[in-house]
Amino acid sequence: MIKGVNKQVLEVTSPQSPYFERIIFFVRPEHQSAGEGILKSEAERLAAKADRKPVSRKTRAQKWQTAAMLFLGAGAGAALLLLLQSFV
Repeated sequence: MIKGVNKQVLEVTSPQSPYFERIIFFVRPEHQSAGEGILKSEAERLAAKADRKPVSRKTRAQKWQTAAMLFLGAGAGAALLLLLQSFV
């Protein structure tokens, strides 16, 4: 709940973003006297960063599973190589 607080608000509308309709920035009191161009460029820079797709991170289990698959694949390749060498 906000009561009686005067803040400078900067709203950036970004219709090309699939995630956000608009982004609202609250300017810190010590930077309210900064030029409009500076505030607008900084808000647009941050809005462009928010438009990027989130980075998916692998869980620890997924990392172990990937390592196990690589290890098993290398083992299968080595076994196949030994099998082929025994026939030649």
